[in-house]
Formats: sequence, structure tokens, C-alpha cells
Amino acid sequence: RDPVEFFRRTYLTESLKGLLVNGLNRIAGGGGDPVVQLQTNFGGGKTHSMLALYHMFSGVPASDLAGMETVMAEVGVGALPRARTVVLVGNKISPGNPVTKHDGTVVRTLWGELAWQLGGRAAYDRVRADDERATSPGDMLRELFNEYGPVLVLVDEWVAYARQLHDQGDLPGGGFETQFSFAQALTESAKLARHCLLVISLPASDTAGSPHTQADDVEVGGRRGREALDRLRNVVEGAQGYSNSLKRKLAEQINKLINKWQ
Repeated sequence: RDPVEFFRRTYLTESLKGLLVNGLNRIAGGGGDPVVQLQTNFGGGKTHSMLALYHMFSGVPASDLAGMETVMAEVGVGALPRARTVVLVGNKISPGNPVTKHDGTVVRTLWGELAWQLGGRAAYDRVRADDERATSPGDMLRELFNEYGPVLVLVDEWVAYARQLHDQGDLPGGGFETQFSFAQALTESAKLARHCLLVISLPASDTAGSPHTQADDVEVGGRRGREALDRLRNVVEGAQGYSNSLKRKLAEQINKLINKWQ
């Protein structure tokens, strides 16, 4: 809970440092991947990595966070920007029980929760109809990200949430299929918005013969969980692939220009 103590007790591995560098690049506006997938076996450090991002953009001065100087130097910024942070933890949110917030707002879906965390009742009202009908909010997410940015969105235990949904769509949180429409809208909006970073943790799926198989089965949750994991992973990897293809095309264009000038 304490950003100073968190970084004092955290060793910045190369992979964790790379995640922070990408996040700072994205939030500060210099580039970086807009959609990041954290996929490891149970206990592999996904939540710890999300906490590092959460604390980095919490508003605490960089001078108080151990190891942050090297991250900032690699990005080339002189100060840490502050970001509005949305945290969605799937095993802490019930798709069957709407939640009444302290301001009286009643939230039913993940997108309703996301909007409320971004800007309270005013932001929630922008997606109220979709929250009440349990329909995906579509491009409204991009508008909210631009309006309330910079924005960091952390989604943990999404499989645990999605596997509880019904095909009939009779829950306040929506139906099983609607969840993946929302996932598509969320990843696309994060890519198109300015200064928005979306980080999603998913359990590792290829566990045959692994000593982690039993733990991963508990984390994924049987056949329904496997289906949710595969669907979510396809959406996220599709978003990442699109981003990487744009980078490759841009690099090709730059190389052509350089060759032409030479």
C-alpha cells in the first residue's frame, strides 16, 4: 500500500523494468504499447507487476521511489506524470449483484465500474444506458479515456469474472458473449485514446505436464474458465498484434525514406 516501501523492497528485474519503461512511455505520451498482457503461471508476479505500475503513477515524487531514476532516464522524462487509475479485480466484483456507491450510483457491469472509477457519477452517466441494459459501451470508452486521461487501467482476475456469466445474459453484469464485445471495445479504445495504458493479467494456459497445472486449473476454473481464457487471450493478442504491425509498417516507411535520402 505504501509506494515508497513497495519500491524499496522490490528488485527491478529486466522484465519489470521493461514494463515500467513502456508504461511511462505510454502515459507520458512518447509512445509505448497501449495494451499489455501479463500471462504467467499462478504466483508468477502478475499482481506485483500491476502494483508497480499503480504506485509509479500515484503522484509520489520519483526521488522517493527506489530505482525510478533509471526508468525515467531510459524514457527521457524529468518527472513522473500522475494518472487516473482504474482497478478491476474480477474475483472482487459480482456479475449478479449491483453495487451502490457512496454517491448513490448503482453499478452493474465492469464498464459501469470502470466509468465510475474514472469520474464518479458524471462519467458513469455517459455509460448508464449500457450499464443498465448490460450492453457493451463501444466507442464511449475512448471518449472517456481522452476526457479523463492520462489513464491507467488494470484488469486482474478477468477469467474469474467471465466464467460466472450465463449464455442467456440474465445477470446484471451481462452475458458471456457481451463480455468479449466489451473486451474488444476496451482494447480498441485504449489503443486509440491518448495517454492510456491498459494492462490485463491472464493465467498461463499451456500447462500440460507442468508442475503448475493444478494451480492453474484452480485459477482458470474448468471448462468454462478455459473458454473464457481463450476468448480473452485472442482479443488481447489481436490488439497487441495490430499495434506491432503498425510499428513494423512505420519502421518500413522510415527505412524507405532514409534510403531515398541517401
